[in-house]
Amino acid sequence: MAKKTKTQTDDIAAVEELMQDLESRLRRLNARTKADVSGGADDITDFVSQTLGRIAAQVRDTADAATDTLADKATDASTDMIKKIWEEMQRRPLTTLALAAAAGYLLGLVSKQDNPD
Repeated sequence: MAKKTKTQTDDIAAVEELMQDLESRLRRLNARTKADVSGGADDITDFVSQTLGRIAAQVRDTADAATDTLADKATDASTDMIKKIWEEMQRRPLTTLALAAAAGYLLGLVSKQDNPD
């Protein structure tokens, strides 16, 4: 299993904080609703709207951060791979040429089989 990064730990802590805040608000709302049933519906609607908005923003921010991290890692990996290929091409130009010729030959054979004349 992968280790949790500091960002993931921070995100988990933020979600836990939101959940504690939600629990606290629900307790207060429950107490107020018992005391004043007629005005409770508006309070509930406002509370639910605010809480859902905060949760949606937190989830959106977490997803954006994860996407950015993944994109950065993919870019770094592809850059490293291209550098390694380039270094091998410079170290062994004849081997690279032979591999390219073999790949071209094989692709030619495959394309002839796909297009019978």
